[in-house]
Amino acid sequence: MDDVGRSGVLPALASLCLLGLFVAAGMAALPLRGAPPNLSFVPVAPETLPPLNGTFPVLTLRADRSTIRSGYANRDSDGRIRVTLYDPYEPLLADASEGVLFSADLRALWLLATDEERTRLRAGVNALAQSLRQSADQVLHSPEFTNEYRPLLQDAARHAIEAAWKLPSTRAAYNEMLRGAEPILRDVANREVRPLLMRRLDGLLWDIVQANVGTVFSVFNAKPWNMAPVEQAVEAALRDMRDQGVLERALAQIVETRQSKAFLQVFAGNAIDALAADHRIEETLFRLVTDPRMAAYLSPMSGPTSDLSLMAPRILFGVREGGDLNAVAAYTFNGLVGGRPGPVIILMTPQQRDAMLSVDSTVPKLLVRSATP
Repeated sequence: MDDVGRSGVLPALASLCLLGLFVAAGMAALPLRGAPPNLSFVPVAPETLPPLNGTFPVLTLRADRSTIRSGYANRDSDGRIRVTLYDPYEPLLADASEGVLFSADLRALWLLATDEERTRLRAGVNALAQSLRQSADQVLHSPEFTNEYRPLLQDAARHAIEAAWKLPSTRAAYNEMLRGAEPILRDVANREVRPLLMRRLDGLLWDIVQANVGTVFSVFNAKPWNMAPVEQAVEAALRDMRDQGVLERALAQIVETRQSKAFLQVFAGNAIDALAADHRIEETLFRLVTDPRMAAYLSPMSGPTSDLSLMAPRILFGVREGGDLNAVAAYTFNGLVGGRPGPVIILMTPQQRDAMLSVDSTVPKLLVRSATP
């Protein structure tokens, strides 16, 4: 082969060697499904786990609470969760000895936020709630609402209450409540009301005789009996019952009965259904929220709404300064968009796990590492 041929072959061979090295390096980093598992976990409380079908991601938690993708996991028929790592020698995994299972939703992102970020989010939510109350108070006391919208809403509420009261289910629940109240009223009457009445009625006959002495010995003039002592005794007995809270205690016992709670639930449900079926409510509320005159009363919400809308996505879904995309945020966002938030395992240090449990012990599902993969 002449020099010209050799000069063309050697660069080509060098390029192929470089390409082979790149392919080998890439294959070593790819999440190969046939690779053997590196870790194995057993759930502490299997009954509390979300559905674990198919393959789901494994992430590792950094010190700044961001995450990176580290592998994938499967749950075997024996209940164990086996993890295959992309790079078992990743330095970040040296201290990440604990496996924690999450449903990738907003609650998980809340736990992954730092204490300072959660404090900022709480402050933002509180500011928005306060501004919402202020705006609602301004709207409800505005002349536009008082003169135009309140009468329509009150009339619709009255019709809903009347319609709910007339329904057979409401009447049946009410009658059942009355039957449940009868034993309580009898007990209160015998145990508390009767002693109060007897104390006030004691000597009542003599008081009546004293008040009607003239009538008793009047033979020629028919005068009506003076019943003022009876009225005074009844008023005194009622005053005693009010002072001692007899009626309040009886009412509290009646409200606590199963029949009373059932009646309130049925009545409230029927009233809400009647309101929902009233097209005037929908039309009135639509007019209210689109009324340009209401914009001035909603101005207190503009600042807190803007601040929270910028802060919350940056904290929950954003990236850390100088870092790459938070992997759990990307996976959670994908699940929320698809309507199916899936499971995810996050490897972390014991200190990071304990810090999350101190915030909310119900969201993280603890996993115990097995001795063998």
